[in-house]
Amino acid sequence: MIVRKTSTSAALCLTFVILIWGMNWLVIKDALRVAPPLFFTGLRLLGGAVAIAVARLALGHQLRLGDRGRLNLFAVGLLQMACGLGLSLIGLQYLDIGRSALIFYTMPLWLAIIEWVFDGRRQTGFELAAIGSGLGGIMLLSADGLGPTAAPMTFNNAEGVALLLIAAICWALGTWLADRTRSDIDVWSRTTFQLATSGTAVMMASAVLEPHFDVKHLSALAFPIAFNCIVATGLAFVAWYYALASIPARIASQSLVLIPVVALMSALILQGEELALQTVLACLLIIMGVTIVIWQREEQPLRNRAVSASFSQIDEAHEPRAKRQPKRALS
Repeated sequence: MIVRKTSTSAALCLTFVILIWGMNWLVIKDALRVAPPLFFTGLRLLGGAVAIAVARLALGHQLRLGDRGRLNLFAVGLLQMACGLGLSLIGLQYLDIGRSALIFYTMPLWLAIIEWVFDGRRQTGFELAAIGSGLGGIMLLSADGLGPTAAPMTFNNAEGVALLLIAAICWALGTWLADRTRSDIDVWSRTTFQLATSGTAVMMASAVLEPHFDVKHLSALAFPIAFNCIVATGLAFVAWYYALASIPARIASQSLVLIPVVALMSALILQGEELALQTVLACLLIIMGVTIVIWQREEQPLRNRAVSASFSQIDEAHEPRAKRQPKRALS
């Protein structure tokens, strides 16, 4: 009975995460009408760091920085949070919500390619077909129409697609580096550290690269900032890690492919975004490709890790399972 209740609670938490992170694309798109993308990304990251830190301290837990892996964790934060989230928001200015979310959530495809290039991981024919399926979906999303009537891609569309692809690759690189980083920092301290340092870096970039934000528009950002900091970061991360404690990581990871579907359908229902046939086909191709890649990656261990020693991961297999940190999720 207790096991059933725990499983039900974990499933509800996972559903909550998928819905919140999917619908958050709509919240962010609205926020970008009044705020520059890097400025809002910085506020989102710094606010998330404050929300998690306050919650942990209020519950009597300490936030601490360990002695190992801080530089790598900082690099992971820059790749995933500063570059991944920052560039995705810049790209979101040029594309609709559905296409943006679908392109961004192709990061497992790029992770498989990165592991093949840097680790010498052998790809199965099934996996290569899955990567091809995902790349085919990206090509469909990049086109303006289907068949002979398709129009040439506009500059804004091309820029948006390129930025979101770079964002997805940056996130995948961050995941690759995180998997090879040994650290004695607990997951909450690590997340707070990465949010704070990445948020600071993004705010500095915003001050240099973006026009000055008019403070009179700050009230219009009250809901998006509160939603991102409290719900999409604070509550969603708690729900995600609770779900990971009760649900196999492979199932939890595969369920995240539903996030762009939630974003796509929410934009269709709530904001009246057009749902073109090519978007539906691209969605099917990308989800199929990503799902297979995640499944294959969990089924087959990495082979010929040529660079793993440089990240001090040689003895990971001997670390007690209970002490291993949960994998980072995507918000």
